[in-house]
Formats: sequence, structure tokens, C-alpha cells
Amino acid sequence: MKKKLLTLIATIIFYYCNAQNLIPIPPIVTGTNIDLMLQNGTTQFYAGFNTATNGYNGNYLGPTIILQKGQNVNMNVMNMLNEVTTTHWHGLHVAPMNDGSPHNPIAIGATWSPSFTVMDNAATYWYHPHLHGSTMKQVIKGAAGFIIVNDDVESALTLPRNYGVDDFPIAFQFETFNNTTKQIVIDDELDNAVLVNGIVSNASINVPAQVVRLRLLNASSHRFFNFGFSDNRSFSQITSDDGLLDSSVSMTRFILSPGERAEILVNFTTQQGSSVYLMQYGTQLPAGYPGGPQDAMGMMVLGPLDNTNFNLLQFNIQAPTTNSITTIPTALTTNTVLSEVGSTSRTIAITGSPAMSMTNFLMNGVQYNENVINFSTQQDNVEVWNITNQSMMPHPFHIHGNHFYVLKVNGATPPLNMQGRKDVITVPPNGGSVKLITQYKDFNDATMPFMYHCHILSHEDTGMMGQFIVNPNPLSINEVSMNDGIKIYPNPINNTQFLNIQSETNIQSIEFFDILGRSVLTKELDNKIETIAVPNLSGVYMIKIKTENKTITQKIIIN
Repeated sequence: MKKKLLTLIATIIFYYCNAQNLIPIPPIVTGTNIDLMLQNGTTQFYAGFNTATNGYNGNYLGPTIILQKGQNVNMNVMNMLNEVTTTHWHGLHVAPMNDGSPHNPIAIGATWSPSFTVMDNAATYWYHPHLHGSTMKQVIKGAAGFIIVNDDVESALTLPRNYGVDDFPIAFQFETFNNTTKQIVIDDELDNAVLVNGIVSNASINVPAQVVRLRLLNASSHRFFNFGFSDNRSFSQITSDDGLLDSSVSMTRFILSPGERAEILVNFTTQQGSSVYLMQYGTQLPAGYPGGPQDAMGMMVLGPLDNTNFNLLQFNIQAPTTNSITTIPTALTTNTVLSEVGSTSRTIAITGSPAMSMTNFLMNGVQYNENVINFSTQQDNVEVWNITNQSMMPHPFHIHGNHFYVLKVNGATPPLNMQGRKDVITVPPNGGSVKLITQYKDFNDATMPFMYHCHILSHEDTGMMGQFIVNPNPLSINEVSMNDGIKIYPNPINNTQFLNIQSETNIQSIEFFDILGRSVLTKELDNKIETIAVPNLSGVYMIKIKTENKTITQKIIIN
């Protein structure tokens, strides 16, 4: 009798587990050369329906790129879509020519090959298209992937880092599916489903009974998540967007806006055989935040999942691994916030157009114009940005190419989990404000801008974006010093002049690319100094220089 009962229990457990949908963990790509193919595909989110999607190296989403701080990396992004695209390394500290902004287009069938040194602290970043006017449709159809950066500081801590075993990247996306055809609806932000790593219902994950690391990304076009567990357990946030916090921060809820990432530690020790849900607590979002309750004036149109609490992901707690981690560290690192002394003050005012609009927004009274530079700064300047929001809804504000620190939110010191390195910060509605501080110290480019924008993708696509130039230090005009002793000068250059390149190690090859990524000139070499005539070239080009131990790319202007 006992044996039959055990068999019955085992059968019930078997069918119960198989009714769940285990989320896929993205494959890993590493190394000096990272090859990505952005392509169209189809995905069965719903049984019997093939939904048109796109992804990197597959039908939906993309592989996780793992990088080490200090390494040199060559990214090769091939565009196999039927439209122009870009790929932006969201959060990475790179030069504007390598950033993947609207100014780095990848033509149909072309390959874009930026090269750079990883300068970022250990954290979770991500990559996605960023072509103006097309960002939303390309991202919500699946073009997105994780980037994990490791460094020596993080490696010295006792943290889960066994990828896919106790360390999980998890992308959350609110989506709208057509009720009949189950196709993704691009121009409808009411959202009737949530995808968890591409799973649309009964998403689950098997985790060991120990401390587990969750790398959470809000890859939605519009809505905010308010995460918490069904048993109201505490968990600890250890990173903000771009690096470790000073100390782990214990909490039971936290809000993640579109574009933001956070790493949390959850202690499942002694809970083998049980299960718990990660939930969306939409009813506890601030009023007027997409995904939560209406604002006081009832201006926000509620979608079917707004202002509700529901399960996102079931955790099935299984046997612990060998050498499992069972404690959560307190002290993590030391973040040094820049001083405001001698800084440049900048003001950005967000307004609706008209004032009560919930769909059309301006920054300092204007919308994005690709040919207009909204302001310029100088390399090494410390900048304090005061951002005010007179519109009726919150806006997750993102700056390209550099991290910042949040000094104030609505005039108050930000909570502990916002005091690390960030690249997205929510500016509260109805007169809300954010004060942040940043410094563009490593890169300059007199012609290629960095972007700033709202990370609600429809807002970004319709012009809630600006751009700025980081001018070179006056002492280095006409000479660009590149990584590890490589120099190229003059820049800009007249096409009657010679371009000079110097390196501490032998230069193996030099290749010129036009703005569409087409190779227009290649030279094989074996010298430390090279002089190149460019009489037949005119315009903006990328020059790729390969030495004995690295590949570096630099933009040049030929007049």
C-alpha cells in the first residue's frame, strides 16, 4: 500500500512539473571575437501558433555575452533583417563610434564591427537595436540579449556565479498579442501578456536549495515591474545597473523600470522540495506608473494586467549543489561619488505636448532631430544634470556611454539600492525631479554624439531623445590617442594629407570602412609606424587597426 502511494505521489509530481514551462537559459558566447547575427524568425509562444519574431543568433532574444573587465573585444554584428538596424551595448562605457546609437546604422546584409576595451565594472548589461523610429518594434519582437561583465572585485566575493545553476539571467517583457493570430502587436501598449525569457505562461525554473543569484532585466517597451515573492520573503539587491552596491540591500519589493537591470540574491537554503513564485505587485506601484493604478486624474488607460498582482515565475527548489553558497555577503565594494565642486550644471525639462499629453513628450521644448546637437561638453568635465518632469507620467531616463550617480530624487537622498553606478533613473511625474552627476573622461569625438532619452520605447521612437558631443581636451586636438600607445593623426584630415599611425607593437593591418560598414581600403603591414595617403576618400570612416595583440577601431573624418 505504501509503495502504491509513493508511486501515485511521484506520478502527480511528474505531471505537475511537466505542466510547467521551464524557462530557457540563453547560451553563452565569450572570447575576443563575438559574432552576432540579427535575424527574423518565428517562435511558438502559444501552442499551434507561429509568431513572427526576431533575435540574435536565433529566433528570439540572443546569447549572453560574457566579458572580463580589461579585455579587448571585437563585435561583429551582421544584419539579416529586411530593414536597417543598429546594436547598442546598453550601459557599456564605450566611445560613441562603438555605441550602437542611431548614428551607427547597419545596412541590410552588412556587418558592423566595433572593437573596444571593456572598461566596465562587474554587473549585468544588455544589448538591443537602437535605430530611431524602429527601436520599439525590433526590441519587443525579441532583439535583445544579456551582457555579463566580470572583474577582480566581484570575483573576490563569495557569490553565486555558476551560470544556469545558481546564477540566472531573466528577461521580463510585457507584450501585446493579437487574440486571434497570436502575433505581437507593435502599436498597442496595453499589453496582455508577460514573457519570461520567452515563456508566456506557467513559467518556472529549477533552483538549488541555497543562495541563488537572479540577474533581472526589464526589457519591456512601456511598463514597470514591482517585484516581490509570493511568501513575502526578503531578498538582497547587490548591484544597480552598472556595478556593485556598497553593501547588499535587504528588501521585499523593488521597482524596475524599462531598461533597468538589478542583481538580487535569494536564499532558498533548507527549502528543498518546496516552491515559491516571483510576482508582479502592480497594485503597489505608485499611481500613474504604467503597470500600476491610474493617476489621480484618471488620464492613464489601464491594460488588462495593470493594477493587479500575479505570478511571474515559479521557483522549484531542488537539492543543493556541491560547495553551495548559503550566506549573503554584506560589504561588497566602495563607490566613490564625484564631487560637485567645479562641475558644469545642466538642466533638462520634460514636458508633455500638449501639457496633458500621455503620448507625446519633449525635452527642453524640442523633439529629437538627427542633425541637431542639443549641447556639447568637454572631455574630463564633471556634469550635474537636473532633470525635471512636468508631464503626467514617469520617464525612465537613460544616458549612453557612461554611468552616473543619483544625488537626489524629488530633492531627497535616493534609497540605498539607487546609490550605485546607474545608467537609467526614473524621473517621477507631476513636477518630479532627479539630480545626477557624471563625467565623460575617457572618450571624445567632435562629430559623433552620445544619446540621452526616455527608455519607454514608444517615447524614444517619437522623439523623446537628445544628443550631445564630448569635445576633446584642447591639448589633444588633431591627435587621437588610442589604447595602449596607438595614435592616429591628424583627425580630421584633409584628403591631400597623409594619415599617420603609430603603435608600440607592429601594426598587422589597417582597414577603412564607410558609414554603412563596407570595407573601402585595406593594407597589410608589419611596421610600428605607417603613413597612408587617402586621396580618393572623403567623409566619415571607421578605421580598424590590428596589431600583434589587439584590434582597435577609430572614427576619422576626411575633408
